[in-house]
Amino acid sequence: MRRQPVSVPMAGPARSADTATMSEVRPAAPEDAYEVAGVQVRSWQAAYRGLIAQEYLDSLTPELWAGRYTFGRVGIRLPSTLVAVDGPTICGLATTGLCRDEDLSNFGELMAIYVDPAYVRTGVGRLLITAARERLRGVGVMAASLWVLEGNARARRFYERDGWRFDGTRRTRAYGAAPVEEVRYRRTPV
Repeated sequence: MRRQPVSVPMAGPARSADTATMSEVRPAAPEDAYEVAGVQVRSWQAAYRGLIAQEYLDSLTPELWAGRYTFGRVGIRLPSTLVAVDGPTICGLATTGLCRDEDLSNFGELMAIYVDPAYVRTGVGRLLITAARERLRGVGVMAASLWVLEGNARARRFYERDGWRFDGTRRTRAYGAAPVEEVRYRRTPV
């Protein structure tokens, strides 16, 4: 059964709260790859400034990211990406799948959620995380996890407002030459 896109009113970029547009969430398609990559790069460069080495952030380009996506491919182990669109513009994305952490079998994972900086604080993030949790429930998982940079206080508050909780697990990852700490959050039920 194919689900219809979800539509909700939201303020678009640089609009006042009383000037709302309609936004919808839909599955990403192969032809969305470059635009999605642009959103992801701009989001990383804005949100991770001061948290990840600036040299690494400056080196990111949509061309590097676009080929990594599996949009349009279907498989139980393949991630699934949803995009938020405002008219023809992709303004955010959320990627979900089965959890990649060995200690969390039967969990889903929110692998990525990024909002174009022009759409931050317009409701796009809330729309995407709600749709992502619905997608995870649709594949039958009852709980989910996500990883977030330890120093990303804004994202951590966003997840906490949505019912996610730090589970005490940490890991170190390298982006470029600099290591960064990440913490894991869980949400039950998803």
